[in-house]
Amino acid sequence: MNSMNWDGFRYFIAAAEAGSLSAAANVLSSNQSTVGRHIDALESALGVKLFQRSVKGLRLTEEGQAVFEQAQSMQGTVVKIQRTVQGGEATARGTVRLSLPEGLGLEVLIPVLDDFYQQYPEVKLVFNVSATTANLTQGEADVAVRLFRPEESDLVVKYLGDMRLGLYAAKDYEKNYGLPKQLRDIRKHKVITYGEHLSILPENQWLLDHSDEKKRILCSDSTATRFRAAVSGVGVSVQPEVLAQTSADLVRLFRSVKLPAHKVWLVYHQDLRHMSRIRAVVGFIADRLGDVLQGSR
Repeated sequence: MNSMNWDGFRYFIAAAEAGSLSAAANVLSSNQSTVGRHIDALESALGVKLFQRSVKGLRLTEEGQAVFEQAQSMQGTVVKIQRTVQGGEATARGTVRLSLPEGLGLEVLIPVLDDFYQQYPEVKLVFNVSATTANLTQGEADVAVRLFRPEESDLVVKYLGDMRLGLYAAKDYEKNYGLPKQLRDIRKHKVITYGEHLSILPENQWLLDHSDEKKRILCSDSTATRFRAAVSGVGVSVQPEVLAQTSADLVRLFRSVKLPAHKVWLVYHQDLRHMSRIRAVVGFIADRLGDVLQGSR
């Protein structure tokens, strides 16, 4: 038992959550053999088999499930200790990891980052822009912007505003194909829809209801992909107003149609609220995103 260390549990948790050694290696920026070696060492130290291995991946044994639940609790404690010893600095300095929706991160925040660095030159930002939700309790990110209100009691949550949506087409698309004059005319036009994972969102369902399946020429869960495709004149699409306003090439269609909006929340763990670098990042994002969201029309 003396040969156990936290690294073994860290690799074990990643493998249990990812379902395979290769997927865990990607999460940990490691390699498959290293992950396997740590898990083998942990199994040897504990004297139990943690996984059933097969061509389909890893499946927790009964003992492995019990260890996994305890290891998650340990992980939360380790993260809490790290946050405690790293906090309290008078000057904002150090690394802050951000988890952001793709569109807001790439098109709204990155263009104004130099303003942030002018104010806080000793803070380094690590951007994770994706549709994946980072687990703040387990330390996967320090600050997150989310399109849903988190339920965890240990998170500080700040409402930034509504991300309103509209139907848009590019000027190049208008030149080549014209624009729909009435809602029913959308069925005659090429459209860009959400991908498989986001297809159930109400704005995408609205577009599916008003378009012809044969005209749905591009679908993607990537906000940046849909946005760039729309700007390039590929088709008609639903876009957040805050993104559409960054391009002079997009034309708003049917302004009287009110599509569902998404509420935007700024979130961080309560253990981090006293850190200068966290306060700096939170304040900057709240000001910039809040102003943009409140001002979009």
